Amino acid sequence: MTVIVGLSVAQRLSIGVKERVLEFLARYGERGYAVLRAAVEATLGSNGRHGVRLGDFNYREVVAKLRSYGLEYNPSNLLSILEREYAVIETSYKSSNQHWWRFLDLEAVIEALDEYERGASPQPPQNGDVEGGVEEPVEADAGMSSVAGLDIGGEIDDPQLEVVRAQIAALDPQGLLRTLRMLASKPRLTSQDRRLFAKIAFEDLEMVASVLEKARMYPDVFAEEIRMLESVLRLASLVARKLMSGGSSGSVARVGIRERLAPRLTGR
Repeated sequence: MTVIVGLSVAQRLSIGVKERVLEFLARYGERGYAVLRAAVEATLGSNGRHGVRLGDFNYREVVAKLRSYGLEYNPSNLLSILEREYAVIETSYKSSNQHWWRFLDLEAVIEALDEYERGASPQPPQNGDVEGGVEEPVEADAGMSSVAGLDIGGEIDDPQLEVVRAQIAALDPQGLLRTLRMLASKPRLTSQDRRLFAKIAFEDLEMVASVLEKARMYPDVFAEEIRMLESVLRLASLVARKLMSGGSSGSVARVGIRERLAPRLTGR
């Protein structure tokens, strides 16, 4: 199923609950998945409990479920987003020390979680999908006019040097450094972090190593770029060692939501 990311609140409310949940998961990733799954499990796990329940689940139950996954963070913001921006849940009771919610369509939420676990593919917003996001048409000769005032004449003394310059620019070493520094600074990596690092490792690092070797042939021209490319490889090595030593966590093991909750679903 195609998931459109970047809808306005009004546009979200015009689609079904399942589609809204998938859009939420595409935007908020593992944390959104963990909070929503915790709320579902708290809801279905309430079957047979004694005492008054003022909704499907409450804040404390979600926190307790997250801790059982090994996660320690406050779900308040994501629960608020699920209610106010995605209309997946609604407040059923609130006091100074309690907050309860109910699902508008629990079955649709479970279907969305099931689909997300199997790999729904989020897509960027198309023209008109984002409020105020209709793109202006591009003139056919816009590219030519943008270079009309540039002097592109003259001979190229060293074509290989210009190739290396272009390859360094295309690699965006500063962007890679920012991403790798973020990953290296985390005490533990989530599964989303692992996917991001895998993309860099398989799609970028071989090119970084190759371009670095070429840049070293021009140390006076590319001194700063050489330092950046070397830093990319050092940071990548640091993140790799962290992963190999078991430094990844913060995500819920994706035993299928239906498989995990089957006994509770049949009891509803």
